[in-house]
Amino acid sequence: MNPLTLYFNKETEAQFATRTQARSSNPLPTSQTTFYNLDWDKNPIDVLIEHGANSITLHHVIGIQAATAGTSGIVTSYNNISAGLSNDNTMSHDQAHLTMLAIFKDLKQAGWQRYISLSDPRLNGKDAWDYASKEFYELDPDYVYTLDEWMRLKDGSHWMLQANGIYLTITIRRDQTKMDPQQPGAYYVSYKFESEKEFYAPYFKDDDLKKWEINAARWVSLYPGVKKQMNQIREKTEAELKLQGITIDESYQDPALVSKN
Repeated sequence: MNPLTLYFNKETEAQFATRTQARSSNPLPTSQTTFYNLDWDKNPIDVLIEHGANSITLHHVIGIQAATAGTSGIVTSYNNISAGLSNDNTMSHDQAHLTMLAIFKDLKQAGWQRYISLSDPRLNGKDAWDYASKEFYELDPDYVYTLDEWMRLKDGSHWMLQANGIYLTITIRRDQTKMDPQQPGAYYVSYKFESEKEFYAPYFKDDDLKKWEINAARWVSLYPGVKKQMNQIREKTEAELKLQGITIDESYQDPALVSKN
C-alpha cells in the first residue's frame, strides 16, 4: 500500500474496492455516482498517479476519494486526494511556500502544463496573482511568488494543470489561526484528478450530457460549440483588462481533446 498506485479508466469500481479495501458510499439513492473512500490520518503514505510519461508521486497523503459515474463502473476520477506538505501537523510558512514551489516543479518536469478555464482570461505570473486576489481564478504554477505573496494568498487558492486528457486542480488550505509568519503554520493540499469527459461535464446541459451516458462521439462533436461560447466570455474580459494595461498571454492555447470517439 505504500506507495499506492492509482489508475484512470483501467479498472472497475469492484476491482478498485477489492485492491484497496476502500469503503463505498452513495450520497443519493437515485445517483449514478459512487464514491470510494480511503484514509491514513495517522500514517500518511505516498501515492503514485499512473499516467504514462506524466506519472507523478504525491507525498504525505492522508485520504483519497475515488468516483465512478454511469453504468460502466470504471474509475475515471479522484475527486479528492488530501495530503499534507509534510508528515508533521505544523511547519514554517517559508518551508510550506518552498514545498509548493517544488511540487509545481516536479509536475512540470513530468509534462503537466498549466490549464486556464475556457472562459477565464489568459494571465501569467504576477498578473494572475493580482487577478486571483479579486476574482475566483486559477494561479500560475510557473510563477515563483515571494513569501509575502504566499502569506497573502486567499485560503482555498487553486492551480489547474493538464496532461494528456487528465485534468488536475490543486487547492491549498491553511489554518487561519496560525498565520503569524514568525510562527509555524498548518497546511493541507487537495488534489483533484478528472478524466476529460468528467472535467468538461459541467459545461454541458443535462439534455446533451444525458446523465453521463452520452455517446463519446456525440460529446466530442458538441465540445467545439461549448468552447466557442466560453471563449467569447474570455475575449470580453481580456478586452477590458487590456484597456487597464494588463498583458494577455495570447500564446496560450486551450488543450486539444484527447477523446476521439
